[in-house]
Amino acid sequence: MKFFLVLCLCVAAALAKDEVQLISNEAMVEYDGKFHYHYELGDGSKASQDGVLKNVDPEHQGESIEGKFAFVGDDGKEYLVSYIADENGYQPIGDHLPTPPPVPESVLKTLKYLEEHPYNPEAAAKKH
Repeated sequence: MKFFLVLCLCVAAALAKDEVQLISNEAMVEYDGKFHYHYELGDGSKASQDGVLKNVDPEHQGESIEGKFAFVGDDGKEYLVSYIADENGYQPIGDHLPTPPPVPESVLKTLKYLEEHPYNPEAAAKKH
């Protein structure tokens, strides 16, 4: 029991030591779905985001969001991520983010062939 109590005190002390000062904070939400927020913390972390309601198709609306956030990593460097989130998904951009490998030539040729020769089920049925 004493060990558990000491462990709890150590965790509480560690968490209290990690408090971060709020330098700035702003938030705005409008009746039409438009919003903006921004904050900056004493540890160098910051984020901002703007969103608007938009028509995704004739029957549906969705939020279109642009934003960015930054933080200081354990290596002392600042890492910045900007992003768009809309009907096409979350699309982050950052110099430190991994990039996909190039598409193999065989796949590019296959995609080109499929584009030039679209599948037509009616023509395929007539051949059989």
